[in-house]
Amino acid sequence: MREHLGFGMLFWASWGVGQWLGVAGLAAALLLTVRLEGKPGTWPLGFSTFFLLFAFLHLVFPGAIVALWMTLMLTAIIGIASKLKYRYLGFNLLAGDLYHLAASSWRSVFVDNARMAIPALFAGAAIAAVAMLVDITLVEQATSLSLRLAIFALAVLIYVAVYRLSGGAPRFRFDLLTRDRAHLSAFVASWLGAGPSQRPGFVDIAHDPLPFLPPVPAKRDNGEARPHIFMVLHESTFDPRHHGVPINRAFEQFFSPANGLSGALHVDVFGGSTLQTEFSVLTGLSSLSFGNDSRFVFHLLAGRVRHSLPSVLSGMGYHVSHVSCDRPNFVNCDRFYKSIGFEEVAYAATLPPPFDLERWRRERHDEQLYSHALNRIADRLGSERPCFLSIMTLMNHGDHRRRIFPPELQADIRREAVALSGNENYGEYAVRLAESVEAYAAFRGQLETALNGRPAIVVRYGDHQPSFTAALTGLPPSDRALHKTFYAIEAINSALPADLAAPAMLDAAFLSTLTMSAARLPLDPVFATRTALLADCAARYFASESVRKKRFHRALVEAGMVDLA
Repeated sequence: MREHLGFGMLFWASWGVGQWLGVAGLAAALLLTVRLEGKPGTWPLGFSTFFLLFAFLHLVFPGAIVALWMTLMLTAIIGIASKLKYRYLGFNLLAGDLYHLAASSWRSVFVDNARMAIPALFAGAAIAAVAMLVDITLVEQATSLSLRLAIFALAVLIYVAVYRLSGGAPRFRFDLLTRDRAHLSAFVASWLGAGPSQRPGFVDIAHDPLPFLPPVPAKRDNGEARPHIFMVLHESTFDPRHHGVPINRAFEQFFSPANGLSGALHVDVFGGSTLQTEFSVLTGLSSLSFGNDSRFVFHLLAGRVRHSLPSVLSGMGYHVSHVSCDRPNFVNCDRFYKSIGFEEVAYAATLPPPFDLERWRRERHDEQLYSHALNRIADRLGSERPCFLSIMTLMNHGDHRRRIFPPELQADIRREAVALSGNENYGEYAVRLAESVEAYAAFRGQLETALNGRPAIVVRYGDHQPSFTAALTGLPPSDRALHKTFYAIEAINSALPADLAAPAMLDAAFLSTLTMSAARLPLDPVFATRTALLADCAARYFASESVRKKRFHRALVEAGMVDLA
């Protein structure tokens, strides 16, 4: 008996490799775009974005199937990078990450997160190799240039139409970019006006200004010396009690010092972007008030903020300086620091001996920065000018799967932490925290000796939680519980004002205001007005719908305190 193939089987059997690759590519494009976009609300823009990328690459690659697979490879690389960024930082990949941050930060990101970065790099290389293999091996008829140009023009028209119907640039508001969706469409849109701008602006601002309150005089007795002010940023440090993990007495004293003010600090970020918390603390503004520009405020607002904690203290006669754990060119920090009033900035990477640079590269130990800071303080205490010195630590930064100390160091702390949490990353965090606690206790003791009876206050805070806390808690990076660190204010050779209350939750934008009040310094109209705003939005500054806050922002702009021209 003779067997006959059905029409369908003959049809499929007649297909060549190119046709199979074309169908497979279209199916992969559909699935990949849906995966990267998440919810159906952004699917149309995701598909039009993919078509736009395809049409653009088709101008370079004459074969349609090769261009399709090149688009798939490019989309996959964008998706991997954006998904990883969201996982570790809670924010999608944007154009500004490449042209503002990549040049100065790629090396430190790669070194600190090697276990994530190396596999991602190999995955990207493998994807590129597959793309080149398809280009080399597949022989197909070239599409004419005139048709490719027509396809590109059509793709642009479709993209523009869908983009506008989807809401345009406002569609890509900050909230959308922190929800593990729109990874493809947001990245491309950020190159076309939906991402970082050249001229930043408030997204929470009213049309009419709020009148500034009158200045408030200093609350010190006549002849009482102004206190020195020391501010310490504890990198990637949070109070484990916020997640229900008990801590020992030494840790308790670190987070909640006796006779001090302390509480939870609400910060704008998770997992990284220390610069945003620094920006909030030093300027009294939330980085999120600048929308999608929030991650690039050191670049976009350098020279534009005329009222800050350093500049105000400098105007009062303080010597204002900073000890940074970074490099001068890191995320434009040197230009930004100096633009807001710091007179001197020292960077760990450029400190001369006796600073042990090899040890710093290995451990990034807090005590090294404290030692350098104490030398600076000793030089300044002989002057009649009080000093404001901020110190930025780094020890708890980076991948907590990597052990930076010998296994025998703080071994009991590690075992206890892992037993309490069931998480090895938390064990490493606890070891680094124990070293931070001991280093700070030694620094405080030496500082008190150096002060020799002179009054001072020490303000400390955590900049963000480390990335592993998302897995530890099972919460998404956008959850507000992961945007909570700590703050603590202590007095040395003096007492904090008896009537100064410590909010249980304080937004980082108010920490400078609380610092001025704790030091009993006079409050200028801006700080006086901020103090009044505590009643409206002490816990979460940006999220508050306070009309007075929005009018305050307008007042800052009209007074030239924030230059948005």
